[in-house]
Amino acid sequence: MIAPLRRFFVLVLAALTCASLAAAADERVTFPMAAPRGQTGSDIQGYLAKPKGAGPFPAVVLLHSCLGLPSNRSAIEASLAASGYVALFVDDFVTRGLRETCAVDFPAALPDAYGALAYLSGLPYVDRTRIAAVGFSQGADTALKIASSRFASAFAIPDGLGFKAAAAFYPPCSNLENARLAIPTLILVGAADGVTPAADCERLAQRQPGDAKLVVYPHAGHCFDDPAFGGGKSVMGMVVKYDPDAAKRSKQDLSVFLSETLAR
Repeated sequence: MIAPLRRFFVLVLAALTCASLAAAADERVTFPMAAPRGQTGSDIQGYLAKPKGAGPFPAVVLLHSCLGLPSNRSAIEASLAASGYVALFVDDFVTRGLRETCAVDFPAALPDAYGALAYLSGLPYVDRTRIAAVGFSQGADTALKIASSRFASAFAIPDGLGFKAAAAFYPPCSNLENARLAIPTLILVGAADGVTPAADCERLAQRQPGDAKLVVYPHAGHCFDDPAFGGGKSVMGMVVKYDPDAAKRSKQDLSVFLSETLAR
């Protein structure tokens, strides 16, 4: 009976350890977008989750798709917080009264992302030198723009402040086919994605002289990590489909990437 009891107490200890790392419920926060230098940005909102403790912790800015916040937003935030990251999911739409931006360009996404970076850098429990951007579809387009480092100088953010890494879930890689990614970048896309083809991301990754990694998940389509699209759906002319295996693997791949790039 000793061995089973020992296993039981190990499991209890592990559960308590996980619970101690878990985040409290997220909170809605407001912060200004990063306006062009010399101008004042309007306020936007987001959802903030943090690990328990004083920090300073590394942080992740999360950028949603053209459909808005994903159905598993809270789960994404909680998973990151439980792993020791402050998570800020930017809501580009609510203060603008938008429901979707799938048929138009959305240039405000970039200053929103840099506004989130500036906001996080001012929190006492965030390590401002270890902040990553993680985007989904249209948000992933923004993440790749951030990775190219061509745009940061246009915005009024503190000198020396920048994202340390970027991860892009099923991004439209053709939008940045000639870009050079200047920070560690992870691109995650499905082999069967008819919205943002994997071939475009393969060409982008092949052109990179630096630290860019591409992962292609067999049989996975667009929005493969959002459970709301189980069974597959057609939304705004896009075929989107949840893929449990790709979702699980991408979560693991992102975890490894953040651990490597945001390490002290």
